Amino acid sequence: MLREFRSYLILLFGSALALCLSSSAVLAQGTAWLAEPGTGTVDISYFNQNATEFYRQTAKVKGPLEATGANLAQNTMWFGASYAINDAIAVDLRSGWARSFVAGGVGPSGGQESYSGLFDTNFALTWRIVDELVTNAPSVAVRVGAIVSGSYETGYINSLGDGGNGVETSLIVGKFARAAGVSAEIGYRNRTSTQVNRSAVGGAAGGERVDIPSDVFVNLGLYVPAGDRLTVGADYRMVNALSGIDIGGDGFSPSRFPGLQEDAHIVGGRVNASVTDTISVNGFFGRVVAGRNTAVSRIIGFGVSFSFGGGELGF
Repeated sequence: MLREFRSYLILLFGSALALCLSSSAVLAQGTAWLAEPGTGTVDISYFNQNATEFYRQTAKVKGPLEATGANLAQNTMWFGASYAINDAIAVDLRSGWARSFVAGGVGPSGGQESYSGLFDTNFALTWRIVDELVTNAPSVAVRVGAIVSGSYETGYINSLGDGGNGVETSLIVGKFARAAGVSAEIGYRNRTSTQVNRSAVGGAAGGERVDIPSDVFVNLGLYVPAGDRLTVGADYRMVNALSGIDIGGDGFSPSRFPGLQEDAHIVGGRVNASVTDTISVNGFFGRVVAGRNTAVSRIIGFGVSFSFGGGELGF
């Protein structure tokens, strides 16, 4: 029973690499539960997020375009893959194609109603230090990843992201039992500066760059089996920028959106159903419940995961 539940959690977390929020604030979720050596997953998922309010600093106001009450939306198709090299090391890749939309004109922020392009790509390696199947302790892993900026323009209210390459690292702890599984991840992300968009409102004449704040992030998950092939779960995710400017504060202009001190607290739930031993379908819903300089987004998503492999590899 425990090994069966473990296999469901591995498939669930394989899909979680793609089933993450398209908000630029929350980029990835790691796992301490690795697949069998020589096996992995491929994932395709779709996410939609919408907002008609945002946090100006920490105060919730109507908007994001207050004068028109326009809806800010973004749709993202995520593509992900993970592979276990051996009992202790796995690699994963995630990227996506996104399209944003803000109805009825973009007001004082400038720009177009819609933008589309390749979203940020994340490459990572996970090293499991402790395996709970070998010891009585929870599984413990360290994840180190690289972020490659996508092909999109920054500096607009409906820009796809903040731009900038970077690195992230996290510590992950997970434990499963007959009744439930729990996972906790805490990490740090650092990205390079990005060039200010000269076409955006407040853009510099040329050459100016804006620093993208570093941030810390936390991902918590609870996973409960609801049948032989069904798992339901609850999520809490937090990102906290360590510096940055405020909307309407000193030094702010729309062209400097990537430099915002953007914080977000997101709660949600998910469901995962194993259709066969190698195919899983999954869904996610969530909402930003608190934050700073960020949209009050409602998020829904669904996807499918395929497992592959079976031969054992090692160093």
